[in-house]
Amino acid sequence: MIHKLKKLSLFFNIEDSLLLEIANYSSIKKYNKEQIIFYEGEKDRYFYGIVKGSVLMYDSDLKGNIIPKNQFGCGDIFGLISQIQNRPYCLSAISESESEIIKIDYSKFQKHISVPPFSDRIIKMLSNQIMQELEFNKLQKFDATKRVIYTLLNFPQKFVRKKKYMLAKELNMSAETLSRILSKLKNDGIICYCEKSIKVTDYDRLKKLIN
Repeated sequence: MIHKLKKLSLFFNIEDSLLLEIANYSSIKKYNKEQIIFYEGEKDRYFYGIVKGSVLMYDSDLKGNIIPKNQFGCGDIFGLISQIQNRPYCLSAISESESEIIKIDYSKFQKHISVPPFSDRIIKMLSNQIMQELEFNKLQKFDATKRVIYTLLNFPQKFVRKKKYMLAKELNMSAETLSRILSKLKNDGIICYCEKSIKVTDYDRLKKLIN
C-alpha cells in the first residue's frame, strides 16, 4: 500500500513511517469503466486518490443528463474538499476507464491537514481549483469558437483523453459544433491529434484568433 500512496501528489516524499500509519486506514479498489464511485449528496468519511486511470466529477440537469465538471488522472486527489467542509459530496464521481483508486479515511487523516507539508499542499490544491473555476467562468463571455480556443490555451489538460461529448457539454455547445471547430483548427495546422489527445502546434496563431 505504501508504494501506491507514494504515487499520489498529496503524499510525494512523505516518510515511510507516516505513510504506514495512513496505509492502516486506507484501502484500494479497482473500478471498471463507467462505474460509479459516489453520488452527489452522499456523505461518508472518505476521500480518494487515483493510482491508475481517470475519474470524472459531474453534475446532472433536471433531465438526468451528465454535466462534466472536473476530470482527474493518475496522482490526483478528489473528494477531499467535501470532507474538509464536513458536507456531502457536491458532485458525483465516475471512473472514465479501468481505474485503481485508494480510499482514505478522513476522520483519521484529519489531524494531519494543519501540519506541513500536507497543509501547504492542500492550500495549493484548493487555490488551483478556485483559480481554474474563476478562469473557466470567463468562457461565458465568448462565442463557441473562442471558448474552444481559450480552453486550449488555458486548460490544455481538458483535451487529454477526454470524450468530445463530455467536453462539449462542459463548454456549453453541441458535440457537432466542437468537432467542426477542432477540425478547422486542425486543417489550419494549429492543432493536431496525438495519441487520443489534442495538442496545440502553433500557439502564436491560436493566440491571435482570440485577440
